[in-house]
Amino acid sequence: MKIIKFEQSGFIFETDKGFRLAVDIGSHTPVEKLENIKVDAMLVSHIHGDHFSLEQIKKLSPKKLYINHECHESIGQEKLLSEIIEIKGDNQIKIEDVSISVFDVDHGPNVSLKENLGFLITVDDKKIYFPGDMFYPSGIDVAKLEVDYALLPVGTFYTFGPEEAFAFAKTFKKIGKVIIMHERGVIDRKNQFLKLAEGIFSVE
Repeated sequence: MKIIKFEQSGFIFETDKGFRLAVDIGSHTPVEKLENIKVDAMLVSHIHGDHFSLEQIKKLSPKKLYINHECHESIGQEKLLSEIIEIKGDNQIKIEDVSISVFDVDHGPNVSLKENLGFLITVDDKKIYFPGDMFYPSGIDVAKLEVDYALLPVGTFYTFGPEEAFAFAKTFKKIGKVIIMHERGVIDRKNQFLKLAEGIFSVE
């Protein structure tokens, strides 16, 4: 399994067999950077442009696009080549050899939206926890959860900050490695998290 990280909260997970699943590659990733990159399927957590952008979706051209109802409504008359599948919290999805548990996430008081999702993704027997833009701990209970990768936002104001993300990480039963996301901004939030996690978590 290979993980390719893009700007903000965007990722591609590639199985050993070459199947590619994109997650939340939005407007912060330049379209030019996606030249010649194709994916088989794509997941979107919520409607905000840094996670859901039709321009980036069209460039990636996934065969199947998994989005919530709010995102689907916003597409309107726009024509996409992808098959659109609506998803919501508590859904269980199987895409080729990739299994996904969908859960609801609390984006906090500083945004207005109807739906915000997180994903527990299993790729080649590796478990990946992706909470998207989580502000308050929410969704599935992580106290008994063992994951190979926890992708945690450290954005502040709209998501966890470094201290909140670190406190949340400590509530997992086990994390193999933390991957930081949503760390854009003037303050070096990644280094703040790295300092907190030193000697406790493996971080990239």
